[in-house]
Amino acid sequence: MAAHAQSISSAFGSSVRSGPVAADVRPARLEDVQAILALHQIAFADKFGGAFGASRIDRGAAALAAAWRRQGPGALRGMFVAVHNNAVIGTASLRTWEMGLDDGGAAELAFQEELGIWGATRSLFALSLLDHRIERGEGFITDVAVAEPYRRGGVARALLNRIEVEARMRNKRFLGLYVSAANSGAHALYLKLGFFDQRIRRSLLAWLIFGQGRWVYMRKEVA
Repeated sequence: MAAHAQSISSAFGSSVRSGPVAADVRPARLEDVQAILALHQIAFADKFGGAFGASRIDRGAAALAAAWRRQGPGALRGMFVAVHNNAVIGTASLRTWEMGLDDGGAAELAFQEELGIWGATRSLFALSLLDHRIERGEGFITDVAVAEPYRRGGVARALLNRIEVEARMRNKRFLGLYVSAANSGAHALYLKLGFFDQRIRRSLLAWLIFGQGRWVYMRKEVA
């Protein structure tokens, strides 16, 4: 969800569905921005509230939309969406070291225009607490979210399989991701897909701002 590329974002779990969902997975487009943000506001409600404030979530979403549009198609590079009945029902992103070289000035300017200097500074600082330094051989996964009515229908698995194919095409040696220590459903799925726990990240500031202070870094070899 963050304007910067290396944020920790993973949200899916319980569901009301009992069968597989036929979803097409494709690269995200600028015309998907509003649908993506509508999904992320729900899936990552704790992160939106922590970064922008509970009463300013809509303005935060507007700032993200403005930042993405200001950066153009490159802002969504590496993000994939799952589409069902012409609606975006899931997202996942692959971030790489090369993408981290992008200039974030456009995003910061968009945040300042939407939130003011203080609001932008606060939000960008909060989001920076979730950053991850991506290694050269790593494909870092973030923005994993599935709309609640479609969870446990294979949507997250399809998105992650597409991410793995993309990582191999980019000659990455391994995939990495963070999952909240409290998100047992996501953690179990990642284990089934071949990821393993490597370390635990703790942050008191993140706990104070986002209500979550422990994440498990998981890794999967792909080369």
